[in-house]
Amino acid sequence: MVSIRRSELAATGASAAVAAARRARPWEPAGRIEVERLVHWAIADQMVERFASVGLFAMEAEAAGFEAHGRSACGVARLIEIGNLGCAIDVSGPVRDAVHPVAYAVDRALAAVDRKAAALVRYHARSGTRPTQWVPPERFVRPAHYAADGRSPQIEYQGPGRKGAFCSIIIVWDAARQAFGRETYLRWWDGLEALAWECSKMALGFTVEGPAAPREPWA
Repeated sequence: MVSIRRSELAATGASAAVAAARRARPWEPAGRIEVERLVHWAIADQMVERFASVGLFAMEAEAAGFEAHGRSACGVARLIEIGNLGCAIDVSGPVRDAVHPVAYAVDRALAAVDRKAAALVRYHARSGTRPTQWVPPERFVRPAHYAADGRSPQIEYQGPGRKGAFCSIIIVWDAARQAFGRETYLRWWDGLEALAWECSKMALGFTVEGPAAPREPWA
């Protein structure tokens, strides 16, 4: 049985093979990796979410309140695979697709993290971003209506003769929105820290470091 990993496909030449191996195992050669980089590799590169739970097995486990970590051989799983990959996998031959075992371990560790925090970690790992709702906009208000040019504010008048000119505005930034943005960022950061802690309990063969992102970038 030949197992092909998406990040470890055969390449021409020794240097290309070494480069592919480093992409497949980003914690080498330092023997350590920062948690944000690790979860991005597991979710965006290895695409562990698409392969960890597929088919009726996942649906049944979710209905029973369990976390699914497996793969069904049912027809539903085949249909979901086709939807994910755009083609069917010929399972009768000697070649099969697989995900790196460490990616599965990261996925299992995320299941032990607070649900809302884990959801934020997964979302930003997929896109390679960080929460930015805490960043104040350039202007704290904007016009409620724009003129015909689409850029200038629409000026209204309270009386004849263009008296009492005013512009209706919409507040886009206030203390409540600032608090929401900072809370979202902190929940994401705490989720990464919790994930690093959960990974430290596993015998992965390398060290998972805490988040490199500042905990309070607005400080």
